[in-house]
Amino acid sequence: MLTVVGVTMFGFAQAQSFKFSVGYGFPWLSQQIGINSSSTYTTTMDPAKGSEIPRVTNTSKSIKGSYGAGLNLTGAFGYKLAENIGLELGITYSTGKEFTTVSNYTDTRLDVLKSFTQESETSKSRAILFTPMLKFVTHKRNFTPYFLIGPVLGKINFHRAMGRTTEDEGFITTESRNTKFKGGISVGLRGAVGVSVVLNQKVSLFSEITFTGMNYYPKESEITRYTVNGEDRLHLLTPNIRKTMYVDKVETDSDNATDDLTTPGNSVRFPVAMSSLSANVGVLINLQ
Repeated sequence: MLTVVGVTMFGFAQAQSFKFSVGYGFPWLSQQIGINSSSTYTTTMDPAKGSEIPRVTNTSKSIKGSYGAGLNLTGAFGYKLAENIGLELGITYSTGKEFTTVSNYTDTRLDVLKSFTQESETSKSRAILFTPMLKFVTHKRNFTPYFLIGPVLGKINFHRAMGRTTEDEGFITTESRNTKFKGGISVGLRGAVGVSVVLNQKVSLFSEITFTGMNYYPKESEITRYTVNGEDRLHLLTPNIRKTMYVDKVETDSDNATDDLTTPGNSVRFPVAMSSLSANVGVLINLQ
């Protein structure tokens, strides 16, 4: 919020132009989000031997993507540095893309369901990106091509929700858990190619193709909701289960094992893909 306020105040005081655009990002530099899997155990009767014949089938499919995809809104102030070189200070809000993976297990004996388990995990990320970029203009005319390049800094809001339903001998159990990941500023690279069309002295229309390369590494996570059969069980989770710190290296030694339940657990940090290829359209207003 401080970055947004600071850029806005500086922009209104010093900027020579302001532009606003709406766009949609598609996954780029994707990573594996999860795996959709299904496992089935069945038996049939062998009439010749009078015994059950077991059969196991498994299927799995990798789900890839990037959380940087989705709808995005961008505002940027422009400054002229030279005849064909400028500077743009922009703020982008990205709604992100939601991904869901599902895992199923079914145990059926002679057409009678013995047990069934389904577990789903839904993850989503929202982001605010600060983008200071250099702008290079070929020639100023009614139809003007240009390109931009610069770093991108992101404040990421990443969540995961897990739901599990188990049926065993007719008894059904449900479990759900929400986890919030936080901490850290993401740094990446952003570039764009575009073209602007002059409508009058003050207003131009433009379209851009924007490339964003960035990963997010959470510093910590916390389970914010945990229920079993609709009953709140969050208070039963100890701090080392409810909270996790993500570090570069985790070491354990059975000779020095401790049962400290009052401090967060440790886990190896992991990347969250935030890269995207976005198509944007917008309007540019000359402030001078």
